[in-house]
Amino acid sequence: MSVAGRAAVIGAGGGIGRACLATFADAGWEATGADLHAGDGLHPLDVTDPEAVDGFARQVDADALVYAAGTVATMPVAETDPAVWRRVLAVNLDGAAHAAAAFARTMIAGGRGGAMVFLSSAAGVRGEANASAYCASKAGLIGLVESVAAELVPHRIRVNAVAPGNVDTPMLREVARGIARAEGRSEAEVWAGLARTGAADRILAPGEVARVCVALCGDAFSGVTGATVPVDAGYLLS
Repeated sequence: MSVAGRAAVIGAGGGIGRACLATFADAGWEATGADLHAGDGLHPLDVTDPEAVDGFARQVDADALVYAAGTVATMPVAETDPAVWRRVLAVNLDGAAHAAAAFARTMIAGGRGGAMVFLSSAAGVRGEANASAYCASKAGLIGLVESVAAELVPHRIRVNAVAPGNVDTPMLREVARGIARAEGRSEAEVWAGLARTGAADRILAPGEVARVCVALCGDAFSGVTGATVPVDAGYLLS
């Protein structure tokens, strides 16, 4: 089977990132993953370190990037610890900016064009209570994508965002446990409520999001750049 190209997935240890890595491989890409927690063949990478991100970009010389690194904090804004706020923004937004810059440099130098996809969130499109840092980081990511997409059009590098709804990942499971503890409810009850956000009636599987991310990197979507694509099973509908 011919190789579709070289792909990099940052945040490949998480639910969506791991699914992206597998989906790239299934589609014939040569895929390399990186994560803060190395293992299972993943490269160790701290996205808050711009020099480390730059080194990874130069090492893989990718035609496609999916940035799936992310973290979340749920608490009322009046109780938000500045250190927690800074950590969420550092991973979700600053890290994405480091990746955009580093992979733009390698893709421009390579002269082959390319594609980048950044994982935003439905919560970046429509804010939610008790998640100000997360919502701000994911909304900022959409602005970053639109700006970088406009810059890179002359280099045939497309840049898009994907905005998932609630996806069955370890991160969402941890959020559900936290809500259950804080509100004195069962985790099953909280999980059922998360499945019924907006018009949605279920939790998405990571592969459903990954397939969109990988498709956006391919030739079928060669005319799409600067877009934010919701993959939310109706989360944003009311």
